[in-house]
Amino acid sequence: MNHARRQLAREKKTLQGVVEAPTVVAEREQIRLAMALGQMVYDRRSALGLSEADLAERLGISADDVENIEVGGVLPVTSDLLIRLSVALDVTVDLHIAPTGNSVSFETGAAA
Repeated sequence: MNHARRQLAREKKTLQGVVEAPTVVAEREQIRLAMALGQMVYDRRSALGLSEADLAERLGISADDVENIEVGGVLPVTSDLLIRLSVALDVTVDLHIAPTGNSVSFETGAAA
């Protein structure tokens, strides 16, 4: 799938005055956050030298569930998941929610 063409179609609609429903905008934001979180989980797990099975054991879930998290397939991103990842990956999780955009980030060496 060519995401660039899809982006252009959305931009064209915006230029034509078409406004997306708030539910669509919110869902797109959740997907973006889930994908960003998944990449951070993968990067941190790799940096720690953990396999998906190792992280799954720490989280009390299956390796398939870890893979699902890493590819951005966990929606919605919940506070419970963020807390469990923080402990399992020894990171501080910062979640910023703002009208202009949301972000999630990891800081290594979780605060005591």
